[in-house]
Amino acid sequence: MFTFLFKYPLSAFSRGQVVLLGPWPTWILWVAILLAAAGLAWWMRARLLRAPAGPLAASRPTWRAAAIWLLQTGLAVVVLLVIWQPALLITELKAQQDVIAFLFDDSRSMAIAENGTTRQTQAIDALQHGVLASVGQKFQTRLYRFDSRLNHLTDLKDLHAAAPATHLGDSLQQLIEDTSDVPIGAIVLLTDGADNAGGPGLETMSALRARHIPVHTVGFGREHAAHDIEIDDAVMAPRALAESRAAATIGFHQHGYAGRKSRLIVRAGGKVLAFRDITFDTDGVAQSETMLFNVGDAGAKALQFLIDPLTDEENAGNNSVTRLVIVEADKRRVLYLEGEPRWEYKFIKRAEEDDRVVSMVSMLRTTENKIYRQGIQDPKELAEGFPARPEALFAYQALVIGSVEANYFTPTQRELIRQFVDRRDGGVL
Repeated sequence: MFTFLFKYPLSAFSRGQVVLLGPWPTWILWVAILLAAAGLAWWMRARLLRAPAGPLAASRPTWRAAAIWLLQTGLAVVVLLVIWQPALLITELKAQQDVIAFLFDDSRSMAIAENGTTRQTQAIDALQHGVLASVGQKFQTRLYRFDSRLNHLTDLKDLHAAAPATHLGDSLQQLIEDTSDVPIGAIVLLTDGADNAGGPGLETMSALRARHIPVHTVGFGREHAAHDIEIDDAVMAPRALAESRAAATIGFHQHGYAGRKSRLIVRAGGKVLAFRDITFDTDGVAQSETMLFNVGDAGAKALQFLIDPLTDEENAGNNSVTRLVIVEADKRRVLYLEGEPRWEYKFIKRAEEDDRVVSMVSMLRTTENKIYRQGIQDPKELAEGFPARPEALFAYQALVIGSVEANYFTPTQRELIRQFVDRRDGGVL
């Protein structure tokens, strides 16, 4: 019945897009529909008012008039749509012109053996025995491998399944950029979906939709292993001060070990910085733990976050992630301006003396035109009072203002404080 009424089957409409081929803009169609509906409503109301029984007659069949108005309006809509020439637009591949891109997941999870063969072997077998050759007879084909980035693949023997993660979103985006002048007809994605460190973003999906490129995913392996622990992410600041305490939030999930315990470890090289015993929640439920640890001396450090493998674990390779942290030796300089001697000034200075991270430079106004400086590195530092130039104020990371009235600062200095926060990204208290 649907094909009889609309000429094409419902599946064609789901794959295509209805367009209007008429020479007039679409907004004129909507205006015409509204005018037709309003005109028919006015005409129907005029007929009712001219009826012999009068407009307030209780027996008047207004529901019948409303039904007639709806049918007439529907007929007007159909006539207007026909005038605007509706059509069904379906994208079809062109033989020997369009390119079919085959993307092979080359992450280490593809090396997991199931039913006697690895997932990667299953993916290769799926395209052999004439499948890839038959596609090549009708379309051009290109082979790619992707893990943390996308690479051309000349031979299926070059697949190794050794990368620690699959950046699927970045790989698709790179394919779109590299083939901007290539007629890509479709993408065939062969993956197990595991070790995915970056899904497609809105920009990537919009680019695929704009170029009408369908993505056909061929999955391999189970949705999740029966016994497996996986760290999803480890989030921490990319920079830290030497000998300071850093915090990292580690997200993980597991299957098959609900209620069991293991140990979460933070390492730098071969040194254990922190560890904690953890208890696993329900299978598949995301968990997170926050670890505090001393980052040690200055330098670039690769921190490893690891959960000890348990017995019968099928894939211990996803139990750890590594994050690079730059540990800096310089102290954070803080400028403290105080308008009068107060107890707070004394205790703040005393607490700062034992701090290995903060170096405080203080200005204490003793009289109207005199200041007492402490913690300066040079006799000329703050000799003229509060800084009036960006290079002088931007030498500090934070500014603490005590009991000082607003008119103590000149308009230039007030604007400089605003720029200290806006441009320097400094802190003001």
